[in-house]
Amino acid sequence: MTKKYLKVLVIFVFLVGLVGINSAQAGIVPCGTAENPDPCKLCHLWLLASKVINFISFTLAIPIAILLFVAAGVLFMISGGNENRITLAKSIFTNTIIGIVIIFLAWLIVDTLLKSIAGSGGVIGAWNSFPACP
Repeated sequence: MTKKYLKVLVIFVFLVGLVGINSAQAGIVPCGTAENPDPCKLCHLWLLASKVINFISFTLAIPIAILLFVAAGVLFMISGGNENRITLAKSIFTNTIIGIVIIFLAWLIVDTLLKSIAGSGGVIGAWNSFPACP
């Protein structure tokens, strides 16, 4: 029974991710589109990478984590004392928290390392914000 719930949960999260990607896809590519026909340069690659990282970290990860918390809570509530379902719900809670912590700690570690290596007036500046391409 728990594999059935897990399959439904994975399919649901995948479909929500597809909807999120399709709704945000319009503004991800910074050049060579109908809105911005300028040819792509190296600075556009950095801008694209920044947009992808921010999209995954903030636009996808947080709503998916919320959905997983809700699904685990519902599974916990309807478990009816079944130890397997309770264990599955607790593991979904735990793994979701671990995943979110990993995502944001990775971002924070990279930010801290680059700022400490470059210093306050460093050459690279803020790694997660880029100036507009000329």
